[in-house]
Amino acid sequence: MHRLWRPATSHALVPGGVAGALDAAVLGAAALDAVRTGGAFAALVAGGAPYPLRGIRVAQVWVRADPAGLTRLAHLAETGVLTLRVADALPLADAAKAHHRLSEGGLRGRLVLLP
Repeated sequence: MHRLWRPATSHALVPGGVAGALDAAVLGAAALDAVRTGGAFAALVAGGAPYPLRGIRVAQVWVRADPAGLTRLAHLAETGVLTLRVADALPLADAAKAHHRLSEGGLRGRLVLLP
């Protein structure tokens, strides 16, 4: 589990737990602890869905190639309907620097590596 995140952190920010969580980091049961009773949890990695506890709805979401869907999302981003949260764009040669920045935490948005 990431050293800066703990279920207690979520409970401190959202007493009683969050309404839902999307687990793309394969935290599994550790992330489920942050969800309130009766909430919802979605795992994006095959086999990463924890056992549903406390009435939490757990779903396994399968990611697949969808060129038409990606084209629609790109259009929404280009027209400003969908807002992207990008903290910074760095050349691929700076991948180690990007990794270090991620490990420090506190970024608002994603780092994008450019070829």
